Amino acid sequence: MQAQAGNGGSAYTAFGIGDLRYFPSTRSAGMGYTGIGLPSANYINSMMPAAWSRISRVRIEANALYEGINTAETNKSLYQAKGLFNGALLAFPISPANGIVVVGGFSPYSFTGYNTSFTNSQNGVDYRINEIGRGGLTKAQLGLSYSPGEDVSLGASLNYLFGNYTQERAFIPLTSGSSGATLFIEEANRGVNFTLSGMYQGFGKLSESLRPLSLGFVLTTQANMTFDFNNRIDFASERDTLTTAEKKMTIPVAFGVGAAYQIADRWLLAADYYTQAWSNATIDGQPFAFIRNSNRFGIGAEKLPIKDASSWLDKLAYRLGFSYNATYYQVYGEPINEWAITGGLTLPITGETRLNVGLEYAERGVKSNLLVKDNIIRVSFSLSVVEPWFVRYEEE
Repeated sequence: MQAQAGNGGSAYTAFGIGDLRYFPSTRSAGMGYTGIGLPSANYINSMMPAAWSRISRVRIEANALYEGINTAETNKSLYQAKGLFNGALLAFPISPANGIVVVGGFSPYSFTGYNTSFTNSQNGVDYRINEIGRGGLTKAQLGLSYSPGEDVSLGASLNYLFGNYTQERAFIPLTSGSSGATLFIEEANRGVNFTLSGMYQGFGKLSESLRPLSLGFVLTTQANMTFDFNNRIDFASERDTLTTAEKKMTIPVAFGVGAAYQIADRWLLAADYYTQAWSNATIDGQPFAFIRNSNRFGIGAEKLPIKDASSWLDKLAYRLGFSYNATYYQVYGEPINEWAITGGLTLPITGETRLNVGLEYAERGVKSNLLVKDNIIRVSFSLSVVEPWFVRYEEE
C-alpha cells in the first residue's frame, strides 16, 4: 500500500466505511473520549442521551475539527491535513424538574479520504492501480431524556444515518501495447438505528464515600442500511455504464459502559469501555473484508472551575486523558490499533457562553506487511451558547 497526497485522510479509510468518528463532545475528547458515566448540565453528549437530563436551559453547541495525519511507509512519509465540520446540537428542556430534555442535531459518523496506489499483474500484463476515495456518513438524531427518580436518568434517540461515497480506480498498464481504464463507483447510503441509555447516581445509599459515583450504559441497535450503487468504466475511447442497483449493508450493534467519580469540588475522574461487533456486519450479504470487532477504552480527568469565581483564570476547566482503540481494521491479518494522549480546556467567553478546546496526539498502525503508520494530531473546538428562551424575569 502506497499513500499519496490528495484527500487529507489515512490509507486505512479505504477499508470498511472509513474512520469511525467516536465523538461524544469536545469535553469528552479532552478526557480520553470518556463520558458514558458523566452527567452534566453544561455539555451535550451526542452519544449518551441519558446524560442530557441535567440540562435546564436551552443550549446550542457547534463543533469543528482540525486533523493532521503523517502517514509513514518504510522509506517515505506524507503529511496531510483537513478541517471538518464536527456536528451541531440543540438541547431544549421541556421539564427540567423531571429531566425531560429534547435534543436534535447532526454529527459525523464516518469519514473516508484516501489516495493510494499499488502494482499487480494479470494474464502477463503488469499494471498499477491508483485509487482515490472520499465521502462518509452523517448521523442526524432526535432524542429525549427523562428522570423517573432522583438518582436515575434514562434517554433514547432515533438516529438517521446518511451519506455518499465515491471511488475512482485507475488501471494504468506498465506493459507496452496495453490500454488502461478508469472505474468510477458511487454510493448513496441511508438507514436508521436507535440509541438507548441509562445512568445511576444513587450509590450514596450504600456508602457516603460512593455518593460522588455515577455509572452509565449505552446501547445502539443495528442499522440496516440501503444504498444506491452506480459504477461505470471509462476506456480510452468509450464510456460504459456497468451497474445501477440498490444494495444492502448492516452497521452492527454497539455497547458501552462508563463510570465517573468527583473528588471534592474540583476534580472529576472518568473511565469508559465501548465495543462494536463489526465481524457481524455485512455488505450486499457478504462480510466486510479486512474488518474485525472494535474495542475502545478511555480514562480521563477534569479540573473543574471554581464556583462563583471572580478571576477569569479560576473559571477555566482543564482536562487530560488517555485512550486505546483496537480499531475495526484488520488488514492483511494485521490488527490496526491506536493509542492517544488527550487534553483540553474550557474558556469562558461572555455570560454562560464557553469555548471548548480538545487536543490529541495519536499513533495508529505499523510500517510492515505493506502497511503504513499514522501519527495523528487532532484539535477539536466547540462553541457552547446558552439561550434564555422562555425564562420568566421578575417585574420591578
